[in-house]
Formats: sequence, structure tokens, C-alpha cells
Amino acid sequence: MINKEKLQLLHSIRGFAALVVVIGHAKFHFWSGGTEYLKMFPRETWGILDYLTFALDMLTSNPALMVIVFFVLSGFFIAYSYDSNNWKLKHFYVNRTIRIYAPYLGSILATILFFWLATKINNELFFSSNPSEYNQGLVESYQNFNLKTLGWSMIFVSNPVYIGYNDPYWSLLIEAMFYVIAPYFIKRPKIFLYVTVCLMILGFSFKGALFNVIPFAPLVNFITLYSVFFALGYFIYWLIFKYKVQERIPKLNVWVLNISSILILVFAMYGNLFINHTITYIAGGIFTCIMIYRMIIYPIKITFIHKFFISMGKISYSMYLIHFPFFILLYAILVRITGQEVFYSRIYWIPAAIAVLISYPFYWLVEHQSLKLIRWYKGYLKRGSGAEK
Repeated sequence: MINKEKLQLLHSIRGFAALVVVIGHAKFHFWSGGTEYLKMFPRETWGILDYLTFALDMLTSNPALMVIVFFVLSGFFIAYSYDSNNWKLKHFYVNRTIRIYAPYLGSILATILFFWLATKINNELFFSSNPSEYNQGLVESYQNFNLKTLGWSMIFVSNPVYIGYNDPYWSLLIEAMFYVIAPYFIKRPKIFLYVTVCLMILGFSFKGALFNVIPFAPLVNFITLYSVFFALGYFIYWLIFKYKVQERIPKLNVWVLNISSILILVFAMYGNLFINHTITYIAGGIFTCIMIYRMIIYPIKITFIHKFFISMGKISYSMYLIHFPFFILLYAILVRITGQEVFYSRIYWIPAAIAVLISYPFYWLVEHQSLKLIRWYKGYLKRGSGAEK
């Protein structure tokens, strides 16, 4: 099985992905965005440093790509969890409910608090006539800050928005759909991958028709796109631990894997600017599989960079759950102080860093408690199994 060090390294991939999501969303809240920035500062006036800085800005302009990384890792870790625990169906569902839903409930409370505070600090902001997507999103979310929206959000559904404008919740509904079917494909990873690839290919041509049959966009998107990435996670686990592909093929130089993964990642992150997002998602899935293989099969000397992303991986779920509403609170304060609703200077790095810091107390207060509950539950199952024997 996977030793503790390798397991931490795999979680560091999740930490990297979560950090990119936070930085990408910080730009949505605290920066004008690439298009508006170019209108204000035409490229004719740029020097080399301006191009390099803008290229760095654009590197985190596809946060949805990092959610694909989460999906592949989720498939991999569910396969690992089944191998390690030999779950019965009901026990698997209880475990996943505790792991995902308990911190989720905590984040809903935090989201409501942050959003409410933002409306009290700067109520005028929530009646803004600014046509930007973000500002109009705030207005719509304020208009729907009610029990109906809360009720739908409790089951991961946006109707018409998520409570407190916490849009990253969308991926949790996709995760929940995967968990429903996960046990039925756990011993059929090749079939799972084959079926989901076929569905994705069919989706290119028939997705519109499927909407007429299933008028629920998240389910259609799961069937025709996102499910394949969970299947990739299952498949790479099977490939390494069951098929043992590393014993059947020549061992590549580690730098082949390092360089290829970096090039694929850069293509995926920038590719969103000029090609269909599905292509970048596929590249993101391939990148994640290469990184999983590289970290498990090859030795790695742990450096401070690894330790940093391992730390990010530890709090990644908490960070993902609360950074968006926290940004809304900071934005309301900043607009109140400055009178500006659009910022062209690159201040987004500061709130991104603050969001990471506040994720630590949320992790210890909420997510860590759910992990303790899971450990108790596993112990309870083992004691019950021992009593039966």
C-alpha cells in the first residue's frame, strides 16, 4: 500500500490545486480581469516586465481546471480507501457523508456570517449598478439571501444561486454524484473508464439533446464530462497497484515525467484562453495521473516546497469551502474604504494569503473534528467486526 510519506505527497497535489483556485478566485474579486485590464492599459505601452507580470496573472485564470485535479485525486483516493477498509456499502456512504458534509455545514454557517457582515458593512454594494459579472452576482445573491436558497444549498444545489454567493459549492454536487455510483465501479475500473469516455464523446454531439431528457445541468455535465476524471483516478490506481504497470514497462528517467507534467500543466492553464475548456480539462486529468505515478513510483527528496504544499493539502478542503465568502467580506470592507468597485492594481495576492491563513482555524475547529469522528467510526466498525467473530 501507500506509505505515509507518499500519501502526504499525493495530498500536496491537492494543496497546489486548492491554492491555485484561491488565487484565481482572488482575481475575480479583487482585480479587473485580463480583458478590462487591457482596455485600461493597452499593450502598446508595455515593457517586458509588464508582459511577464500579465503572463503570471493569466497563469491562474482557469481555476476550474484545478477542480478536475480534485476529481482525479478523489477517484484515486476512493479506490485506495476501498482497498484499505474493504467498505460495506452503507459504511462507505456514512464515511463519505461525515467527511464531506460535516465541514460543508460548518462552511455554510461561515458563509452566512461573512455575507451578512458584508451587507452590514457596505449595504450599498449589494445594490450596485456596476455591470461586471461579480458585482451583479453580489446583487443577485443578496436578493436571494433567504431560506429557500439555504434549503437548496443544503443539498449542494444552486437555485437560483448558492447561499451567500459561495459558487465553489458547485463541485461538491459533482462529488456527491460520484459517491453515489462509486461502490458499483470499484472493481470495474476499466469498464468505468470505457463507459465514461464513450459518454464524453457522445456528449460532444448530443449534450443538447440530453438536456431535453434530463433538465438538470449538473447531472448532464457529470454524465458527459466530469465522471471521466473520477474514472481516471480509479484507473491509475488499478494500473499501479493491481496491474503493476511499473513492472511491465521500462522505467523512464524521472525528468521525462517532471518536464512532461510541467508542459502539460502550462498548456492546460493557458489553453483556456484560446481552446475549448474540455481539452484543457483532459490535459489537467493527464497531468494529475502523471504526477500520481511519479510520486508513488519514484523516490522524492522532501524539500520545503513539498512541505508547503503538503501543508496546503492538509487544509485544502477547508480552504476551498470558505475562501469565496471570506473574499466577499474583504471586498465589502475594501470598497467601503476606497469607494472603488474595480481594482486595476494587483492587490489580489494579499487577500489570497489572508484566506489561506484563516483556513487553518476553520480546519481545526471544523474539518479536523470530522476527521476525528471518522476515526472513531472506523474503530467502532472494527470493534463490531471483532465481536461478530
